[in-house]
Amino acid sequence: MVRAKQWVLKNTPDFGAPFNFDNDDPNATFELKSFDISPDDLKKGEILVETYLLSNDPAQKFWIATVDRNYSKGTQLGENIPARGIGKILASKNDNYSVGDYVTGRLCWTTAIIIGDPIAADVRKICPEEGDELWWYLSVYGSTALTAYFIFYKYLGLSETEKHYGKQFLISGAAGAVGTICVQLAVNVFKASKVIAIAGGSEKINYLESLGKVVVGVDYKDERFEQNLIKAAAENSVDYFVDNVGGSILDIGVKTLKIQGTIIACGSISGYNHPEELVFKNYVSVITKRLTLKGLLVTDCRENFPEAMKKLKKLVKDKSIDAKHSATLVDAEDDKFIYVPTIWSGLFQGINRGKLITVVKGMDQSRFAKGE
Repeated sequence: MVRAKQWVLKNTPDFGAPFNFDNDDPNATFELKSFDISPDDLKKGEILVETYLLSNDPAQKFWIATVDRNYSKGTQLGENIPARGIGKILASKNDNYSVGDYVTGRLCWTTAIIIGDPIAADVRKICPEEGDELWWYLSVYGSTALTAYFIFYKYLGLSETEKHYGKQFLISGAAGAVGTICVQLAVNVFKASKVIAIAGGSEKINYLESLGKVVVGVDYKDERFEQNLIKAAAENSVDYFVDNVGGSILDIGVKTLKIQGTIIACGSISGYNHPEELVFKNYVSVITKRLTLKGLLVTDCRENFPEAMKKLKKLVKDKSIDAKHSATLVDAEDDKFIYVPTIWSGLFQGINRGKLITVVKGMDQSRFAKGE
């Protein structure tokens, strides 16, 4: 018998409204429940997975709150809170999975879960190579790294050839999970002449600038942010703008683009708690500068994941991507599992550098600080 905990949806929030993290309030967004799972209860095709790590992603707000259901069907009251994660199989009645296998997929905010349809839950076995950390499969080998990969190789159409070297990049949310990988790809793979990296606070700026001599960090918390950004870009010098933020940063960033520059719209975290901030006031520049604006969801590239993963592993091995400092790990083992929702909410306060990962089980405490 396995004693498990799970967070379920207690009250459905509106997308722009703040979530209620007060567990004693009847209007709380989430509710923590405990229950028993018996491996003997598994039906044919099912697997029982113990959760080790949980991915924290802004997109989860789309999966939980009332929002455009063309993107997600949403979470119903009483259902587990969806999240990607990594776990270990405790029991299996599925010929494709064995006890002891490590898997990644949609595990939800649970300490253990029965998955009835591993394919529908996007469950895949992972086999960490010698020297790999398990959490790398949510950071440098996870969906956010795949997103960064496809931004460059598919949506920008870049190749590792002379004609695509020496370009200038602007990356917002540059200290986040997607942003940090984008900065490193621009610097180390596509030999950018300049990478302007927008982030909040001196610690993040210093980290980003340590990734390469061509990286110029710009702090959006500085009261002179707009002037500093325009100066860093030497006016209209940016070829490619990878935007993870939206809102006013998108408006200002558009000013730095060259004629016929490209914007990749990857995220809009600035408006997830304040939708009114997502108004694109500088849209006219898309016309006057003849810009290309592309949105993307990494799931559209699923058929190319194996090829992308192979490339990412090569880039980690040759140190073009720094795996060791690719995540911020936060302890939620045992009684600390109660903090899972508030850890996730830290994304919107910028507590993370790189990928924000919640540790549910099996990590050495010495590795919790700054992803080390």
